[in-house]
Amino acid sequence: MGISSLVLFEKNKSISAKDLFNFIKTFCLQQKLIFDYAEERYEGQVLKYICLYISDKPFVHYDERQISFSIYDEPYRNRTYNFKWDIEIEYFQAIISNDFDGNEDLLFKIMFAIVLKYPEAKLWIEEDWFYTLEDLKKIEKNKPFDMDWCYKNPKDFL
Repeated sequence: MGISSLVLFEKNKSISAKDLFNFIKTFCLQQKLIFDYAEERYEGQVLKYICLYISDKPFVHYDERQISFSIYDEPYRNRTYNFKWDIEIEYFQAIISNDFDGNEDLLFKIMFAIVLKYPEAKLWIEEDWFYTLEDLKKIEKNKPFDMDWCYKNPKDFL
């Protein structure tokens, strides 16, 4: 099991799973990314959960290049979290990506687009810091692209 990334919103201020899904689907089509989804859960007519698969190479021949994402609609049990270094706010885990090892560039492309669209979101990658839109903009400007961006404290990017 590898490291995960999470798009977080303050509790009770999340974007609906349907809106997140529609944005990601549109983004993938515009960027010519390969996109598929499976396992949907609804409460009545409300999308509560969906699992997505995104790649920039065909799934059949490049299985290792795809990243899976789970999108949740608030409220969803066991999807709120407090951080010991940011105890003031409770966060809702709206999007979770599974192991992205070797696909840090693809992860950045997708996460940057999400946070650019929803600047109130924060990106967390299992460390003691968040990435904000301003942090991701600095990383984007950093040339050549640093594949290890997600393992570094955003304060280290100039």
